[in-house]
Amino acid sequence: MSKAVFSKTSSTDVVLEDAFWEADSGWEEYFLNQSVWVHMDEYSPHLVGDEDYSRIIIHSSNDSGWKYSRRLKDRDLVHAVFAAIKKPVSEKNLMELGFEKWCGADA
Repeated sequence: MSKAVFSKTSSTDVVLEDAFWEADSGWEEYFLNQSVWVHMDEYSPHLVGDEDYSRIIIHSSNDSGWKYSRRLKDRDLVHAVFAAIKKPVSEKNLMELGFEKWCGADA
């Protein structure tokens, strides 16, 4: 197994969650077995002009869903919001947690 090496001239993107979670019956669209795709990642750039982030993206279809994104310095808040997502995942819970609806390239 090779060891990951990060260069100071490249950016770092770390995926913390990338899985299908059970969703409640309130969604208009689902993936297989009434699920939504939950993706959480953090990005720490080393290139001028790039912005860092810690975010959660929930896809209910290929081009729509919910997102919660903050600067990397606020990652503890993003992790707390992630821990507060109830299963099965509901849009009501996501709205209460401060998620924003997204469509198309807005994620």
